[in-house]
Amino acid sequence: MQNKKVILPQEQGSRSSTVFTATDRPDDHRTDIDGLRAVAIVAVLFFHLRVWGFSGGFVGVDVFFVISGFLITRIVAADIESGRFSLARFYARRARRLLPAFFATQAFSCVTAFVLFAPQHLESFATSVLAANFGLSNILFWRESGYFDLATRMKPLLHTWSLSVEWQFYLAWPPLLSVLLALFPRRMVWLVMAIATLSFCLVLVFQDGSFWLLSRTRAAEWIADGRATVFYNTPFRVFEFTCGAGLVWLPKPRPVIVHEFLVLLGLALILGTIFVRDSNLGAPAWNELPPAIGAAMVLHADRSRWAGLLLRNRPFGYVGRISYSLYLVHWPLIVFWEYGLLRPLLPTETIFVGLVSLALAILMFHAVEQPYHAGRGFVGLLGLALAGLVSFSFASYAMSDGMPWRLHSTAAGAELADSVALKAITGSLECVDFCEFGNLQSSEKILVVGDSHVDHYTRALEELGGREFHFLLAQAGNCYFGADLQTRPSGAVTRHCRAANDQAARWMKTGGIVAIIQGQRWPGYRNLLEQKGTGAPVDMPDLAKLFPAMLADIAKLYVSFRGPVILIGHAPNTNLICGLRPAYIPLPCQMPSRVEHVAFKAAFRVFAGAHPGFDLVDPIETICSATECRGTDDAGHSLYVDDHHLSIFGARLVVPKIIRRLQTDLLMSRQPPSQQTIK
Repeated sequence: MQNKKVILPQEQGSRSSTVFTATDRPDDHRTDIDGLRAVAIVAVLFFHLRVWGFSGGFVGVDVFFVISGFLITRIVAADIESGRFSLARFYARRARRLLPAFFATQAFSCVTAFVLFAPQHLESFATSVLAANFGLSNILFWRESGYFDLATRMKPLLHTWSLSVEWQFYLAWPPLLSVLLALFPRRMVWLVMAIATLSFCLVLVFQDGSFWLLSRTRAAEWIADGRATVFYNTPFRVFEFTCGAGLVWLPKPRPVIVHEFLVLLGLALILGTIFVRDSNLGAPAWNELPPAIGAAMVLHADRSRWAGLLLRNRPFGYVGRISYSLYLVHWPLIVFWEYGLLRPLLPTETIFVGLVSLALAILMFHAVEQPYHAGRGFVGLLGLALAGLVSFSFASYAMSDGMPWRLHSTAAGAELADSVALKAITGSLECVDFCEFGNLQSSEKILVVGDSHVDHYTRALEELGGREFHFLLAQAGNCYFGADLQTRPSGAVTRHCRAANDQAARWMKTGGIVAIIQGQRWPGYRNLLEQKGTGAPVDMPDLAKLFPAMLADIAKLYVSFRGPVILIGHAPNTNLICGLRPAYIPLPCQMPSRVEHVAFKAAFRVFAGAHPGFDLVDPIETICSATECRGTDDAGHSLYVDDHHLSIFGARLVVPKIIRRLQTDLLMSRQPPSQQTIK
């Protein structure tokens, strides 16, 4: 290669600042970027392993996006300027860089999921395989996000959302860059920064799910969960890519001391976000902006000598080089390990899984990434393509029913393994937000309020109490009903919750209600509540504080109501998948803890002493014995549809106690005070 200088369009006519030289070519390797990658992947790894202090480690992905935007733009811009740019060659290089390790991870995940996963989870996994193969997994996981989302830590390919975002960016950015360089060669910095600003403004507008322009259209439901919308979708991530891309045309400062300062300040922004932020707190925009700006600062300061040593040392450099493999393998390993144990990792297991992830990443980097990236290994490339084809075929087959033939045949297993059978045993009437059911001519109007833990009783309430009572249902998933407290905003969930709360208030105001039934998944609101009016977060991880606060708030809500209020405790958790996992490998099945139930009953006993109009029906007394909780009834039917929602068979065990308590309380409430007895 000739020793010549390549000058980008904006520099023509002004040679005071160059971008690429023979010693600073786009394909030159910058070891400080490897160090920055190491910071990012360690943050992500420790965040997923729940290592204390890394509550904001999720922003490592934001750093990766900035790095990718910088490197890709630098390469594409230089190729365009030299007249050798080709979309086909660009995509071939990207495929050779990303796909081999991706297909290897996918093949490993398919085999492990086949061995471990229950049909429902295998079916969901198969869908994610297909979505990842087409570069659409970010769309899939966005649409699945929400209250009824399968637990994120049961999705081995959840992390591929970021790969899909990258591929979608690659599809649009090089062609757009070609057009912009042809039309506006001297204004690239301003154009790229304008695109970044527009993308960031979109985040600000959409992050709370209340964009006024779409609020009255069907599109509102698609963007309703603002946090998920801006997290998963490419348009809202463009500002991170372009934060890196704009650096290609941004003149670099001459004094070396400025480079030193930029590295230190950039790392401070990144590390500060990692150690201070929390994925459950703060608006997405302010979680993403500091690490993006920090990463851009570090990338721009390529002449830092002393501060740069923090990133250029050999251990950091090596971790950065294997960061892609480490990113791919660590999450499936965590998911499969916790799925097998049916619990979070213990500290010693966390260390072990972290070390195994590192070992697998090293193996994949040297055996898969490097050979294919260098263009070697044609036979291996064919094998990898075959692995991708087999994974695709496996996913297409498993997506239909989750391969239930891998399981022992039982009545409960058949109900839970088949989506049609599962829908048939649901305990919900499937009303949206609110409805009326039962005997609509009855004067005995019962207000039923709560989240999905009251909704799963509605079908049995209609069966067993529908002739006697007129039920008015106001419910929404993840929705707390109280006087001063409410569920924090989360898009569509919030709108359904507000609608249900408003309808319950209207029914109460109208009158005619003789009793109230309220059910919640009480411990699920530890970190989901806020003060009405101020929006101040109310986080109470301590159950001894949470339950009394919730009960006092509910008492305030019904302070003017003179009839009985029956509270339903949350259904006990169950390790439902114990009987649904294949028996290829013997796996433990631990009994769920009863700590939450004990704490709630203790809080209610104290509360009931000062509020005699309240009663409690606790499902655990019906479903569980002193040593275990049942998963099936006497006929072998499943009592659950998932780990904590009851089926119609489970609800039929609990609802008779609710009806009897309701009848008793109503009878007593009609007696003169002198004849009432303490319950």
